[in-house]
Amino acid sequence: MTAKTWMKRSILALAVLLSACSGDAKDTEKKEAIKQSAEPAQAEDQKEEPAAEPAASIEEEGTYIGQIDNNSIEVEASGDTLVLRLSDEVRDTVANLEDGSKVSIVYKKNENDQWILEKIIAAESGTGEPAASQTLKYTVNGNPIEKEAALTESEQDYYFYKIEDFEFTAEEPRKDVMFATEFAETFVRIEPLSEDASIEDLKKWAHDELEAVGEVKEVNGVETAGPAFESTELFITASKDSFKKFIVIQELESGDKVKYTINLPEHKKTAEWEQAIWAMLSTLKMK
Repeated sequence: MTAKTWMKRSILALAVLLSACSGDAKDTEKKEAIKQSAEPAQAEDQKEEPAAEPAASIEEEGTYIGQIDNNSIEVEASGDTLVLRLSDEVRDTVANLEDGSKVSIVYKKNENDQWILEKIIAAESGTGEPAASQTLKYTVNGNPIEKEAALTESEQDYYFYKIEDFEFTAEEPRKDVMFATEFAETFVRIEPLSEDASIEDLKKWAHDELEAVGEVKEVNGVETAGPAFESTELFITASKDSFKKFIVIQELESGDKVKYTINLPEHKKTAEWEQAIWAMLSTLKMK
């Protein structure tokens, strides 16, 4: 092979090698460009979806049909029959409702597409007059109790529903008393408060009165007595040996305030009577 031929072949080989390297570089650049262009798209895909707006509550008037089971009820509203699951806040209220009664409800849909009942209130009868009787439902030591209660009216312009285990009478000016027929030491004093009553003074006097019994404790009104006692200015108790006492200042839906003093000496029926008292007071309304 001549020197001239060898040189031609060397130059040709070098050109092929450079061409291959150039192709590899272009491929690398192309792949890098594709990768970079894909990264924003991937980052966009990885962005979290905005959180869903919480479901809005719906408020309607309707007719309470009744309970389906321990966790749900039926209410007829706007021409439809609604199946509503019970929240813990409404169970006691539902337990005191009469089938067929007019109600105001607030409900909304949860994340499982179930309608949850948030609030339910019994409406006044169409005549504007309270019914002559009502079934009170309450629980004693885990056992459900149902008792018929008769409409009971006070000369102080309020009414409530009373079961036959108790008597009711005026005690002194602006105060009434309801007591257990079988054991009169079990009683509740009911005192509607005037608009100019000093709540702070009443609170101080209530604490002083209970300190004579024992250590004064503030308690949760809803947990102790039910949803009707969600709005209270005062809910305190004290106990000693075989005696327990409550003093409560409740604000009614009407805005009126009522003071209750509840005496519960030990008796075989103390637990039952206490729950009966809360159930009866839960029905109290001003005329």
